[in-house]
Amino acid sequence: MDVLLIVFLTLLNGAFAMSELALAASRKARLAAMAESGDKGAQTALQLLENPTQFLSSVQVGITSIGMLNGIVGEAAFSAGLASWMTGLGMPEASAEITATAIVVVAITFITIVFGELVPKRIGQLYPEVVARWVSRPMAWVATGAKPFVMLLSATTQGVLKLLRIDTNAVQHVTEEEIDASLQEGVGAGIIEEHEHQMVRNVFLLDDRPLTSIMVPRSDIEWLDAGATLEDALAKAQQGGHSWYPVCRGGLEEVLGVIHLPLLMGLAGQGKAEGWYRNASPAVFVPETLSGMELLEQFRAQSTRVVLVVDEYGEVQGMLTPLDMLEAITGELSPETPLEAWATPQEDGSWLVDGSMPAHELKARLDIKELPDEDKGRYNTVAGLMQAVAGELLARGDRVEIAGWEFEVLKLEGRRIDEVRIEAVSAPPEDDAQTATP
Repeated sequence: MDVLLIVFLTLLNGAFAMSELALAASRKARLAAMAESGDKGAQTALQLLENPTQFLSSVQVGITSIGMLNGIVGEAAFSAGLASWMTGLGMPEASAEITATAIVVVAITFITIVFGELVPKRIGQLYPEVVARWVSRPMAWVATGAKPFVMLLSATTQGVLKLLRIDTNAVQHVTEEEIDASLQEGVGAGIIEEHEHQMVRNVFLLDDRPLTSIMVPRSDIEWLDAGATLEDALAKAQQGGHSWYPVCRGGLEEVLGVIHLPLLMGLAGQGKAEGWYRNASPAVFVPETLSGMELLEQFRAQSTRVVLVVDEYGEVQGMLTPLDMLEAITGELSPETPLEAWATPQEDGSWLVDGSMPAHELKARLDIKELPDEDKGRYNTVAGLMQAVAGELLARGDRVEIAGWEFEVLKLEGRRIDEVRIEAVSAPPEDDAQTATP
């Protein structure tokens, strides 16, 4: 009978321990979804989580009481018999009683730790929401029954915390780093796909990324000249393969508006070639100091599908569409330059890199923690990075050391760096960058 009582108390201790960890590890979002679907256990679990002090106090009362009972029952049931057996073997009576008590305590403690703590807690950790749904209602009954004693414990706890000047009302908000860590854990467990994790990270990064790192740069903007005929403008637009085009008079210094390709085709079909550029919609200009998230708000607030990015002097520096913003989150949907073309690894360990490769892509590819002056927005591409570090125009064959890597200009297109070789230096420099050497 005593053995059955100890087994029962150990299992009851395990139920308390499993309930405590399961409810603590449960995700409120999952429990809320279950509760909305009518799950009574999930609803009770959420109620317990709303008042954790009462629940945790009830659990501690239960675990402590069971531990004391286990010790009392075990000592009474086994110590005397074990001591008598040891005395029969010739051990002195006083030594036999002490040794028997120690053996019984160690044995019961071992059984309680394994079957009353570790195994149940591991189950609660592996299946938190499932366990929480099943145990929440019995635990709620226990909490109700122990409420008077729990209230005394809670009042004492609050009093001690006040004496220690600890703010019990402080709210710990979830940070981006904690969300990212949870997502990484989900990726490791196979619950979340790697590309889903990357998309969420990109959303967080969007608020820190300047428009200059997302936009189509000025040199790559395809625009239509208001002085061209409708036939020539339509041919250029169809050849470019884009939906929207800036309409300019002579160049991007004088932007008249933006026009949609289907509208151009409609004008051509109706024979309205004269003054076709007057059908362009007003252009929307945004400063290059905006972040990606702020631009998203601009797209929401204004019924436009294209914006032109200008610098502090009002000069057009780039162009952006909602598709560019989407690609900043998901990665390029139909990249004209695949990631493999940005940077190609060589057999000797070096890299051949396109000069127009975005600087943030370079950091990820080479696992560089920090680039020189990246927070100042002085550059957006590998070519711009090299020019910023060198402080002068570079020629073919010039080399620059940056963050433990040596950048060599292999090819120029006019004055623009077109192709770069990057290789690790034998001993990384103390500073992030050194001056260029011809």
